[in-house]
Amino acid sequence: MCTHSLFPDWPENCGSPAVTPNTAALRVVNGQEAVPHSWPWQVSMQVQSVHGCGGSLIHEEWILTAAHCFMVPLNNPGYWRMCLGKHHMNSSMDVPSAETCYKVDGIIRHEGFVYEQDRTDITNDIALVHLAEPVNMTREISPICLPKPGAVMPAGTPCFVTGWGDEKGSLFPKVSEKLNQAALPIIDFPTCSKPAYWWDTLRPSMICAGYGSPDELKSACQGDSGGPFACSTAGTNTTWEVHGIVSFGPQGCIKDKKPSVFTRVSAFSDWIHHNMKKFIYESGITY
Repeated sequence: MCTHSLFPDWPENCGSPAVTPNTAALRVVNGQEAVPHSWPWQVSMQVQSVHGCGGSLIHEEWILTAAHCFMVPLNNPGYWRMCLGKHHMNSSMDVPSAETCYKVDGIIRHEGFVYEQDRTDITNDIALVHLAEPVNMTREISPICLPKPGAVMPAGTPCFVTGWGDEKGSLFPKVSEKLNQAALPIIDFPTCSKPAYWWDTLRPSMICAGYGSPDELKSACQGDSGGPFACSTAGTNTTWEVHGIVSFGPQGCIKDKKPSVFTRVSAFSDWIHHNMKKFIYESGITY
């Protein structure tokens, strides 16, 4: 990398898992296990070795996730570690040496995230995490691509949410033992912003995805927060982009006309680039 640059080179081989994901699998709630290590950018963000949120590896030193994962007092980088290469939450059941956990030296929450003061406003639910050392890329660990600025996936596009979130949508959520996945079709903004759906809670900087009927039982849930909503690029089945960040949904995860809502990553392209540059400049990091 160039030592004079204030911006890291993006990984050229992003979004291409060495293990092919099962794109016919459909459900997170009620459990659809992912093929182990087929979503190699998936992060388990942990506090004192306990899973708290998901995240996406987008660069050898950067994780993309949700701002609400770092509400006070969890906004201290020293509390966190970022674990990659996981499938089983119990590490002893995973491939030997597949998992690696990294310390954190920086958390950047969007300055417009005001949910702590106003629980009716969960806009700008995006954050960046800087790792204390670069990730060693392996067969089980590799980054996902970012979408083009402003990109909006068409309604009906089936993208995948992944995570270790609660499998039952229960009142007292329990983290899944295995990484789960679900294909959720994107719902257009005019539909999802209707009064019967999310109405004025929804913003153009969000993605709505899922099903209108609760009997289909497909959703993101507690513990999936911050994790990726990944879409394959047009015309390919091998290149994946993180179009969404798991943000919010109904209590209990499944409710009629209350699909999952994600932060739309392409609405924050400038914010991501600006804050990475700013952190690198202030930290004196050279590439």
